[in-house]
Amino acid sequence: MKKFVLFCIFLFGLTSLYSQEQTSAVSETKDRSRWDLVWRSAVLPGWGLLHAKEYRKARFTMVVTSILVLSELKGHKEELERKEEFENSKNLFLVYSNFYPQPDPGMITFLANYQHSKQDDLDGVRSRNDLRLALLGAKYIFQLAYTYWRGIAWEGENSAGFDLNIRTYSQSDARDQARDSFGLDLKYGFHF
Repeated sequence: MKKFVLFCIFLFGLTSLYSQEQTSAVSETKDRSRWDLVWRSAVLPGWGLLHAKEYRKARFTMVVTSILVLSELKGHKEELERKEEFENSKNLFLVYSNFYPQPDPGMITFLANYQHSKQDDLDGVRSRNDLRLALLGAKYIFQLAYTYWRGIAWEGENSAGFDLNIRTYSQSDARDQARDSFGLDLKYGFHF
């Protein structure tokens, strides 16, 4: 799995280098939408920033996300190992209790302490995994929010959604030369 993730990082790094070399003379600003960046970043963190030609930020996002995902996978594997050790310590306690009709109190205490230490190890790994998962989720949400914020400037004038413009300049009406000192323009552009 690590090799696959590292291959993806390498592949996207090459993709961004290749796309930096390509230039187009056609203006791409008329069909831009911030949601185009956001859905790409939702599918694969950093893809939307690559699409917006923010190569350094895209690579940084992909690398950090890959590190957090690998950390989460490593933590999950460690949790499974600790859970198996805890189950084995419970079984060891039961086997010793069943084989000896009059077990030694010192050995029973030792096995009970061993079982509790394995339970503590398992609980510690689970709490670290919860923290890793929270960091991964927060990073995912923050990168989506940043991509949305970056998409606002990226899409330029051809933005979709509500555009609220407040006029504070005065306008003159040609019929009666009345001056309106305040106005409100509300328009909605529906672009995909």
